[in-house]
Amino acid sequence: MRTAALLLLLLSAPAAAPAQPAPAGGPVTLALTPPDGKVGLAETFDFRVEAVMPEGYTLRPDTAAASNSEFQVTRFASKGAKSAAGRRTETFEVEAKAFTLGVSTFPALAWQVAGPGAAAGSVVRSEPFNLEVLPAFEIKEGEDIKDIYGPYGYFPWRLALLLAALAALAFYLYRRFSGGKTPLFSRAPWTDTRTPYQRARERLDRLAGCPLAQNGKMKEYYTGLTAVLRFYLDEEFAMEASQMTTADLGRELKRTGAELKTLLKARDLLHKADLVKFARLKPADPAADTGALRELLAEFNAAAEQARALKAAAEAAAAEQARRRGGRP
Repeated sequence: MRTAALLLLLLSAPAAAPAQPAPAGGPVTLALTPPDGKVGLAETFDFRVEAVMPEGYTLRPDTAAASNSEFQVTRFASKGAKSAAGRRTETFEVEAKAFTLGVSTFPALAWQVAGPGAAAGSVVRSEPFNLEVLPAFEIKEGEDIKDIYGPYGYFPWRLALLLAALAALAFYLYRRFSGGKTPLFSRAPWTDTRTPYQRARERLDRLAGCPLAQNGKMKEYYTGLTAVLRFYLDEEFAMEASQMTTADLGRELKRTGAELKTLLKARDLLHKADLVKFARLKPADPAADTGALRELLAEFNAAAEQARALKAAAEAAAAEQARRRGGRP
């Protein structure tokens, strides 16, 4: 009886399901093909990423995280896919721009993984790669870059102290014999009515008329060119450009509101001037660089004038609205 009950229990149990084959899949792998050769400053370059993933998976790059002060990802697109043995191989083309001269490292690009069985927030990363970025201007034949020398030289401290002592003595004698009542200068205060652009143009004209370039003093001449530009940016846009490094100033130029081509030309001129001052680059045509600075000043001035016009129009519109409401502007 007990044996019959046991047999009946075994017969009533559900049959075991047949073994299922393991689903095709595996990790997502990426293979990156960097761009060929060198790229120009702010020029678009592209590279390819080949992804091998399970069927039903999708990838999307985090372009915002890859964009920084050196690079900006502008576009990505799938160039096709093929499947085999439960795996899919898809090729992506990524376009980007570089904004820093020299050899820079494009960062690892994060790809968000989605698909059946993929954990939430899954990410795979493509490998970083090095890229050499060339300046937008072309160094002409005959221009040579030599070893870099420091920008500082000997300072005559003894002479400076002697002059300071003489100045202090002169001031003491003046205060003693004048009683401190007679003003040192009797002229009325002078006010410069010129605009920052007019002052910059006059400085540039005086620099272009001096014999520095003709006498081969390129370091002094290009120091003057950059000083004209920096002082103008100080006065027009309150940027403290004269206190910034070339790299910092290049990043801050976007505050002027000028067009991108103007910003790139300004960066190129500043970079070339640094090569002349510190790397003894011999420029082929200083007059052309002087003309380029004249154009830059005009373009920055146009941006400033446009900003002032927009501000005045907005204030006038606000005043008109206040007048119509019976309020005060």
